[in-house]
Formats: sequence, C-alpha cells, structure tokens
Amino acid sequence: MRAGNYLAVLCLFFGAVFAVSVSGSLGQRIGNLFSVGLIPAVGFYAGGHVLGHLLVFGVKLLDMIMARCSRYVVHLVIPLLNWAGARISHCLCAADACGNNGSTFLVVL
Repeated sequence: MRAGNYLAVLCLFFGAVFAVSVSGSLGQRIGNLFSVGLIPAVGFYAGGHVLGHLLVFGVKLLDMIMARCSRYVVHLVIPLLNWAGARISHCLCAADACGNNGSTFLVVL
C-alpha cells in the first residue's frame, strides 16, 4: 500500500472514532464522520494516486533526459580527445626529433 492509502484508512478510522465519541444527534455524528473521516480520506487517496503517477512520469522523463544528455556529452568529448591526442602526439614527435629520446618533454601549444 502507498502512503496515501494508509492516511486514508487512518482518516476513516479517526473519523469513525470521533463520530462515536462526540455527543450529538445522529445527523451531527454523520456530519462529523463525513467532514473528519470520509472527505479527508478521499483527498488523501486521490492525492496519493495522482502523486504516484506523477512520480512514475517524472522518473521516465528524467531517464529520457539523462540518456539524451549522455549522448550529447559523448559527441562533445570525442573531438576533445582527438584534439588532445593530436597535441600529445605532436609533442612526442617533436621531442624525438630533437634527439631527446623522451627524456625531456617539450610542450608545444
């Protein structure tokens, strides 16, 4: 059961106890049962149902957004890695051309 269902059952129970324990005519007791028990119970049940569906919708929407963003990040990272690889390769080739055999690292920007 969801939290809305538990709160609805609790409201019904509290409304019934309140209607029985408070003195008054039968009409007043039935009014107390509706106003303290039944109406809040329906509200909690409906609110929990709606919020549950909104939560499921939100999770699906965020999964879709996360998948699209990760694809976008991949398209951004690949050229960056290619650029960095070319720079490092250029620096290593320049160090070999100087005859350093990799003992010193030449940075060329």
